[in-house]
Amino acid sequence: MKRELRFKTLEDARTELNQLGQGPVETIGLWSYFQILTHCAASLENTIKGIQRDMSWWKRHLMGPLAYKKIASDGVFPNGIKGNPMTSPAVREGGDEKAALGRLRQALGEFEKFEGKFSDHPILGNLNKKQWTHFHAMHLAHHLGHARLKSKS
Repeated sequence: MKRELRFKTLEDARTELNQLGQGPVETIGLWSYFQILTHCAASLENTIKGIQRDMSWWKRHLMGPLAYKKIASDGVFPNGIKGNPMTSPAVREGGDEKAALGRLRQALGEFEKFEGKFSDHPILGNLNKKQWTHFHAMHLAHHLGHARLKSKS
């Protein structure tokens, strides 16, 4: 069963990553722990790449801000949203979890230090740093809720 995690800050996510880092980790759902870590790192990295997307006026100025407001007020990332096919695997694969965890930790640090123009979110549109930080905290809570330390039984 998925754990219902709620992170208010990226530090909350780091605390969870430190606990999971004691491993071994098991996951529920399609993705392996390696894939969860890789996906979350790519999400942070893409935020600071400056990717600007062509979006209709109504999506950029109406739908996106309303969707962000709803997600932010709920404090949880909704289930069932289709992610970017480039960063959302369709089949379960393993990989180097330690390297993926290192990549995610590095991406968190780079995101926090970044002061430039952020990429647009493909659905939510243009977010400022405070909004992106809140988004990533919720996003990490959503995905890390699918992972837990294996029981020692």
